[in-house]
Amino acid sequence: MKIGPSVQLKAGPQGATRFGHPWIYKNQVKDVAGAPEPGQLVRVLGERGIVGLGYYNPRSEIAVRLLCRGAAESGATVDAAFFRERIERAAAFRRRNVSETNAWRLVSSEADGLPGLIVDRYGEVLVVQFLTQGMERLKDAVIAALEEASPSRGIFERSDSGSRRLEGLEDRVGWIRRDCGDSVEIVEGEIRCEVRFGEGHKTGFYLDQRENRLLFGQLAKQEAAAQAPRTPEALDAFCYEGGFSLHLAAAGFNVLGIDIQPEVLARAEENRRLNGLDARIEFRAADVFDELKALEKGGRRFDFVVLDPPSFVKKKSAVEGALAGYKEILLRGMRLLRENGRLAVFSCSYHVDENLLMQSAMAAAYDVRRSLRVLKFLKQSADHPINPFIPETYYLKGFLFEVSTGF
Repeated sequence: MKIGPSVQLKAGPQGATRFGHPWIYKNQVKDVAGAPEPGQLVRVLGERGIVGLGYYNPRSEIAVRLLCRGAAESGATVDAAFFRERIERAAAFRRRNVSETNAWRLVSSEADGLPGLIVDRYGEVLVVQFLTQGMERLKDAVIAALEEASPSRGIFERSDSGSRRLEGLEDRVGWIRRDCGDSVEIVEGEIRCEVRFGEGHKTGFYLDQRENRLLFGQLAKQEAAAQAPRTPEALDAFCYEGGFSLHLAAAGFNVLGIDIQPEVLARAEENRRLNGLDARIEFRAADVFDELKALEKGGRRFDFVVLDPPSFVKKKSAVEGALAGYKEILLRGMRLLRENGRLAVFSCSYHVDENLLMQSAMAAAYDVRRSLRVLKFLKQSADHPINPFIPETYYLKGFLFEVSTGF
């Protein structure tokens, strides 16, 4: 693909790029030559020569997202062969680091050197997201590469995130190619779940929590054995389609799952039946904040509480309000625990890091006079790689605490 237009960065610190980071912001740009269209490939030039090759969007605060770095790579032809090499490299990483499942993230945007592209594999079906103008323009080359690098029985497009609208793109949802049904059964260890294409959040399932769900299932088996003959109880708050609930119940817990969305609970109930866990799990449609208060008032107690809320913060300016939300659910969750119970809390926002999440937990524990021990530091599954040079790739973090009285 011929590259004509270019972007000249400002001199000095204003135009300096971060090592290993693919984003170039609008305020770093001195000049744009060749009148590139939104999403068109451009060479990026710095004080010392060519910085790399990326795609341009004047509508976005991130003016350029780099695909290649340095003078040598900037001469690359961005075609199906280019994407095939990147996708094959990503697939090899998953083969080394993913197990116990037939569903995983195959391409994770910037973390795999393909900013704006998400590809998840569910059994023999691929679900793709094109999140930026640049990847939208390169869609045909990406699809051709996927057909060769990761053969499938269908490719479903789920390009309906808010980031597309910020890029000036309309939502696109539907089949690109299809030789399969409307749904697929995925497995996580001993647990099975049905994923219906086009339904649910993200690409259909929260694959980034898989390792944490498997971990909690293992820990719950040990706890259930230790508590016998009493059956331990768990609360799965913001349970979505019941992922944590299923693993905890299969391990021997009785589980209450709460979510405000009746439509996702209907799918959770289907997954409960699929695994033969009807007697172990109760799903309840309710506002989690209100229900936590009601459970406390009713004297309910649990051995394990999971708090996995949706993102409370989409931008940095909303962090203060988000921390108040985290503290509230943590405080309520701690009060619902039996002595030496376990509490897991997650944040899926890049803007709330481990320190802020820990501060919320400590503030909540102080108010309810509880002691905390960290049992595990939690993060996203390995198929959602974290590149330390790209902090934004580390978005899901959490803690597993043991909570006791005696302040």
